[in-house]
Amino acid sequence: MSLDSNGDAVLDNPAVRPPAFAAKHWAWAHWVTLLTALTGLSLCLALGLARQQQRLASEQSQVHEALSAVRTRLEAVAQATFGPTLALEAMIQLDHGISAERFDALSQRVVNLLPQVRSIVVAPDDVVRYVYPLDGNGAVLGLRYASIPLQYAQVQQARQQGHPLLVGPVKLVQGGEGIIQRTPVFFASPNGQPPAYWGVVSVVADLPRFVQAAGLSDNSPLRLALFQWRADSQSLSELIWGDASLAKEALAVTQFVHLPGATWAIAAYPRHSRAAASTWLDTEMIAGLLASAVLSLLAALLVQRRRHLQTQNLALNQYIQQIRDQQLTLQATEQRFRSLTEISSDWVWEQDAEFRFVYYSRESDPELRKYTPTLIGQKRWEGPQAGVDIDWTEHIALLKRHEPFRDFGYGRRLASGEMRYISISGSPIFDAQGRFTGYRGTGRDITATKSAELALRASEAALSAAKDRLQAVLDSAREVAIIVTDMEGQIELFNHGAQLMLGYAEDEMLNRCINLLHGEEELLARGVQIIQEGGRTLMRVDPASVQAFDTQTSFWIFVRKDGAELEVSLTVNLMREQDGSLKGWLCIARDVSAERQAQRALVTLNAELEMRVDKRTAELQQALVTLRQAQAELMRSEKMAALGSLVAGIAHELNTPLGNCLTTASTLESLTQQVRRDFDAGQIRRSVLDAYLADAQTACAILLRSMSTATELVAHFKQVSVDQATAQRRSFTLQSLVSDVLSLLGAQLRKSPLQIEQQIQLTEALDSYPGPLGQVLTNLVMNAMIHAFDPPTAERKEGDAEGTPAPEQRLRIEAEIDPTDPAMVILSVVDNGKGMSADIRRRAFDPFFTTKMGQGGTGLGLNIVYNIVTGILGGQIELQSEPGVGSRFVMRLPIMAPMMAH
Repeated sequence: MSLDSNGDAVLDNPAVRPPAFAAKHWAWAHWVTLLTALTGLSLCLALGLARQQQRLASEQSQVHEALSAVRTRLEAVAQATFGPTLALEAMIQLDHGISAERFDALSQRVVNLLPQVRSIVVAPDDVVRYVYPLDGNGAVLGLRYASIPLQYAQVQQARQQGHPLLVGPVKLVQGGEGIIQRTPVFFASPNGQPPAYWGVVSVVADLPRFVQAAGLSDNSPLRLALFQWRADSQSLSELIWGDASLAKEALAVTQFVHLPGATWAIAAYPRHSRAAASTWLDTEMIAGLLASAVLSLLAALLVQRRRHLQTQNLALNQYIQQIRDQQLTLQATEQRFRSLTEISSDWVWEQDAEFRFVYYSRESDPELRKYTPTLIGQKRWEGPQAGVDIDWTEHIALLKRHEPFRDFGYGRRLASGEMRYISISGSPIFDAQGRFTGYRGTGRDITATKSAELALRASEAALSAAKDRLQAVLDSAREVAIIVTDMEGQIELFNHGAQLMLGYAEDEMLNRCINLLHGEEELLARGVQIIQEGGRTLMRVDPASVQAFDTQTSFWIFVRKDGAELEVSLTVNLMREQDGSLKGWLCIARDVSAERQAQRALVTLNAELEMRVDKRTAELQQALVTLRQAQAELMRSEKMAALGSLVAGIAHELNTPLGNCLTTASTLESLTQQVRRDFDAGQIRRSVLDAYLADAQTACAILLRSMSTATELVAHFKQVSVDQATAQRRSFTLQSLVSDVLSLLGAQLRKSPLQIEQQIQLTEALDSYPGPLGQVLTNLVMNAMIHAFDPPTAERKEGDAEGTPAPEQRLRIEAEIDPTDPAMVILSVVDNGKGMSADIRRRAFDPFFTTKMGQGGTGLGLNIVYNIVTGILGGQIELQSEPGVGSRFVMRLPIMAPMMAH
């Protein structure tokens, strides 16, 4: 064997080279390299797939955002394009038809504003009567849709579904493609009959211009397409516009476009998709592949190096064997080591006559080997790291006496700061003449033993301190009894708190059974309870065994030394050794006698309080019933008072026409008697008869006019009285109801300076309860007459030229359709009176609250209004008022009131 230039061992004999089978199993030797390559390639593939999915998700999100903007614009353009049909429909329904002038005026504005609109056609009874523009479309006039099956089918479909129908694309006669919206027009029928069909309004839009107006053709980053959406099969149907291949594109993004009369689907896909492009040549993928290749190469090099080292180790083993053989031959000449071999444990050392090291063997401690050059030529006690915490005086004196020594220990601090403890033994060396030549000996490292000794001392000290602390804790726990028993229930620990609680001294209880602290009956009862409830078997009845089945804290009775019983909260825990074997029981008890007694007293007090609360609740419920009866009686009184006022008004209103009738009838009777007397006497003249006939005709006209007035008043009064008495639901107009109410209040209004204005912009009939609604209006008008205005500061007397005129008192009744909800009506009663403060406004609807207390007011008028509006009418009421500004009662009522519960 020889060494090469790098110091590696080289086999000189080819016969001892590595076996030939290693070359045959190259793949098995390089399994680490193959595994590293496969792992790196798998990670790269996973990274590529993840990056592709991430790009696809990002691209889908961007397409969604862009498509949402396109869809919104498309819906807006569609609403603007086909919105005029709603105006035409409303115009036809209001006017029960349409004139050519109004049609041309509206259509001209629409076509001028919307270039995508090709034409607008109105066909009453499905016959084309109006077309705009007429140029190029004149042949359509008079066309009957029934003669064209395809268009007539579209009209019939729109008529059957009752709302607009959007069809397309269709080939236009004028050329190109378009889309057509057909809107059926219906007239409302009386008495709940189905609406009557009038005709159809059609709007024809140019498809390319419509798409351009919606911005679809300008969207270069995306490929777009519009499809019909088939709701029954939940799939795309006919292509309307765009790229038809998007229907089969799996990654295309689709959104729904809700248009007036149809639902379309818009699909989008990027023109240049980054997600579809290959991700295998990007920077991250290339870096991953390079890293995988580098790791594979490193693994291959490490495997190759390992095989090379194995070859060197084989050579070194052979070389070591040769050295050992040589050492056996040199044993005879190594006599100086024989005596050392008998006492040597770790290393060998030699000193000269001056006690300086001349030899130091460090084979057993490689860490100390690096200090060999610094010890040669030095004395053992020289150097800054030598003899830490030791006095060398006695040892030096022993050496000077040339005496042997054994197991002399000292410490040495290494450069790393670590302490090493060494034990040495030595004997003096003399030459043939008996002269002292030095010392020869052995040394061994006792760091582990020394560290264990120090750790044991520290552990003993810590254990002693912990024991002292534990004992101090146990002695200081005076409020808690801590008792430790073995598995047989024999007490092993009885702390000071237990001594104070139970009256026993610790030496009295040690090694005694814990059952001494409990009554036998309680232990048996607890054991029987455990067996009956859980089906368990108890081998022994004691608190620890019974409590061990329930880890929760429970209550027990302890018996003191003096025989007194204590209620305690007892917690029992099972103690185990470090190896898991059972050791005993830890019982912790706390005296809860006072707490339990207070708890029982609290339960008794709670039961008594519950009885008091139940009794008081019954009294309050009875008081509530009495209060509700009083409130109902006051409301009936209020209605009777209103009825009296109504009767007075009726009498006054009927008095005038009936008085006229009575006067006219009496006058006519007098004239008739005079004419009869003249006629009987034969003295009647033609002029007298003509005058009598003229007077009779005038009297008859007066009688008819007065009786007609009375009849109308009686009809108004009868309708209002029936509505208020029966709360009958029927269809009525708000204008007629307001007129009836104001007729009833005519007498009071004529006596009051209050002026009533009506602004009722509502022609629809209400399906509601006119009686309660009339009562609401009556109460609000009467409330304004009584409370809204201050009395005048001075009155103008007849003949006076001066005075303080009262401000003009006005009350306005407004009604309109709620702009936010066509099914609701906004009814407002507004006055220009003195208004209300915040406190009065907050309490205005409260029952029995009035600002005229003691002046005839009951405080129920507005409360009745609130209950009727929010109850039977199913609406809402809001009060808006500021001092000096006036008050506004705003009622939001449904056109069709909810059904009233019987």
